[in-house]
Amino acid sequence: MHLAIQIPYDDAHLELAARLGLRRIQLRVGPGFPIDTGDPQLREARAAAADLARRGLRVVALGCYRNLLSADAGERRREIARLRRVMAMAPLFGTGVVGVFAGRDPDRSLADNLPAFADVWAPLAEEAEAGGLRLAFENCTMLRGDPPRGINLSFTPWAYERMFELLPSPALGIELDPSHLHKQCLDPVAFVRRFAPRIVHVHAKDHEHLPEQLALHGRFSLLTSRDRLPGRGEIDFRAFFAALRAAGYDGAVTLEPERDVDATGARRRLRLLREAVAHLRRAMAASPPPPPAARGRDRGRGCLRRRRGSDPGGRRRDPGRGR
Repeated sequence: MHLAIQIPYDDAHLELAARLGLRRIQLRVGPGFPIDTGDPQLREARAAAADLARRGLRVVALGCYRNLLSADAGERRREIARLRRVMAMAPLFGTGVVGVFAGRDPDRSLADNLPAFADVWAPLAEEAEAGGLRLAFENCTMLRGDPPRGINLSFTPWAYERMFELLPSPALGIELDPSHLHKQCLDPVAFVRRFAPRIVHVHAKDHEHLPEQLALHGRFSLLTSRDRLPGRGEIDFRAFFAALRAAGYDGAVTLEPERDVDATGARRRLRLLREAVAHLRRAMAASPPPPPAARGRDRGRGCLRRRRGSDPGGRRRDPGRGR
């Protein structure tokens, strides 16, 4: 495994990668980012690829996270066309991985989004296979608002299993971020063991639960937890990397340099990012493969510990309904 950083193509972020000593990057593209995904000739992408090669930077993946399952038919067509242009960009940058969202109509349950998922992604999977690409669905919940609503289908084990049952194409995989599992009280190590063959790219972000906020707002509020830089939250990256290594994963682990509650000011932020890189390197170096474990039910070790005798939530129902 090797470290990378997720950045857009601009001088400030390229300088950040250099100051952190990282020579591998995941490149963000699309609306709001410097590289234009609306140009069929890919002129900006070609120029950027040449510049990155001159700088000696290796692109491990592209990232374009849009909603291809929008209820708006026009938006859906535009986003499908955009992803096809991003797929055409990938070989220019020397990568075969594109990080994406599965998309979602937020007014429908996870289960009710599955037919549209199959319709939209089946031809894209065929095109990816033909081009030697992997489309990696990130497990971000993308929940916003009150009550929370999301635009991504691919964030639970149940959803991934249904998606890959519908479309078993080897071109479809997972971009795994352990923070999004921890947020949902899911165990990242158990997830790795369950989906190892599908994991094609990994993000490194930490996360912590806030018991005092949970006591005030309840479990359905987005205020009860927050993302952190690696080493400043609750995720055991040593165990996570050990599980990845045992599963045979030897790809990129990409740091997301998101804002941390403690990262106030440019100098302090840079120091905390350097500490995060050092934390990840130590965790990689100290992560022997774990002992074999039976594929069992995820007991939610990534969450606040349950009180003895509490209901583990084992009632039988379709977990995709009503979300």
